[in-house]
Amino acid sequence: MIDIDVLKLALSKEKGAIKMYQDMLAQHPNLTELLSLLVTEEQKHKMMIEKKIAELTLD
Repeated sequence: MIDIDVLKLALSKEKGAIKMYQDMLAQHPNLTELLSLLVTEEQKHKMMIEKKIAELTLD
C-alpha cells in the first residue's frame, strides 16, 4: 500500500468517526460537551490528513 492509499484509508476512518460521534450526540444530549469535543478533534484530524493528501498529490 502506498502512502496516499494509507492516508485515504485514514481519512475514511476519520469521516466515519465524525459521523458516529454526531449520531451519538443526537441520541445522547446529556453527553453534548464530550461528544462535541470528540467531533471537533476528529475534524482536526480529517483536515490534517486532507492537507497531507493535497501535498502528496501536488508533487
